[in-house]
Amino acid sequence: MDFFELLDGLLAELNIPFYEGAPEFERSPPETFITYNIYDVPNLRGCGNEMTANYHLTLNIYTTGNNKKSRAVNVCTALTALLVRHGFIRQGGSFGLMNDFPRYYHRIIEFNYDYDKGDD
Repeated sequence: MDFFELLDGLLAELNIPFYEGAPEFERSPPETFITYNIYDVPNLRGCGNEMTANYHLTLNIYTTGNNKKSRAVNVCTALTALLVRHGFIRQGGSFGLMNDFPRYYHRIIEFNYDYDKGDD
């Protein structure tokens, strides 16, 4: 299983729509959804082969409607617990409003994950 299959499988457990990158919605966006962006850094060994990669993951939680801040916190808490349980390391986060999706509360959390290339 590659890293993206692992991540998508874990996010699917939350039963919240999720998207890689910035989605474009034909109709109104869902009341709550998650987006993510990823970059990786290879860890090379003395032989020059890539044995592991460190994935840097930024997750964006968007909520609107009643109690949007508390729902964002609940999603963030559940997401953090799920990822930490599977070996991800939380790096930080922030929260507030932004213009990408007006009227949505935006919560950002960042994680690192060391992925063993031998698992592919």
